[in-house]
Amino acid sequence: MKAQPGEIILITRADDMGYTHTGNLAILDCMRHGIIRSAAILAVAPWFDEAARIARENPDLSFGIHLGIIGEWRGYRWRPVLPYSEVRSLVDENGFLWQSPAQFWSHNPDMGELEREFRAHIDLARKMGVRIDYLDTHYIMPYDERFRPVLERIGADCGLPISCLLGEHEIDDFGVYYLPPEEKERGLERILRELTPGVHLLITHPGLPSLENDALVHFEPKDVQTLGVGRMRAAEALAYTSPRIRRLIGECGIRLMSYREFMALRD
Repeated sequence: MKAQPGEIILITRADDMGYTHTGNLAILDCMRHGIIRSAAILAVAPWFDEAARIARENPDLSFGIHLGIIGEWRGYRWRPVLPYSEVRSLVDENGFLWQSPAQFWSHNPDMGELEREFRAHIDLARKMGVRIDYLDTHYIMPYDERFRPVLERIGADCGLPISCLLGEHEIDDFGVYYLPPEEKERGLERILRELTPGVHLLITHPGLPSLENDALVHFEPKDVQTLGVGRMRAAEALAYTSPRIRRLIGECGIRLMSYREFMALRD
């Protein structure tokens, strides 16, 4: 079904799939029972194997690869997919990914190494049986001109669209992300009511209340969630699975889409 004049299209994308076990469970729940239509998998994250299995077992759902070169958590360090000896400019002296974009760029990353690493993410996901519908990026936006050419080259070679570079209007998802737990659903409601005709993208970060999620603390002090990552992401998941929010989507005439559906619409 083609887009209609004046239609409000909303692509919903969950990020960070693979970051924890309970994160994976929350994302799947939001896709099956909520308004999330796509999910991006982190090949560098510790629970990638489970995320890949979930993607294989749910072929009707839309999954992408969350190209990640930043491991932002204190005490929960991530390594590249390639042997770190092959991507020295992308890691610290112990072979761990840099913990912030500022760290990453200050160490003069080699764009050739970055491209090989990102291609390895895609290759590993495909080897694990993931049907990849799109690419996006973790922590560094794809329209950053310092590495946009690398992403566009990879996307063209692999035949994969890149989220945020397809003409979508990106909603400020942090309007929900940083709200206190009790305000997240109302914040999401405000966003939905203010949507205008066109194609919009909402990026989300669902989770469950759990010890593993509550143990997560951002490297950057300004990004530390004092109420706990587990509590904050669990409240976000509740908002995205709220029956009231699902009814509001219908009342506002919003057409929810995954990237698989959106690309079919463009063909």
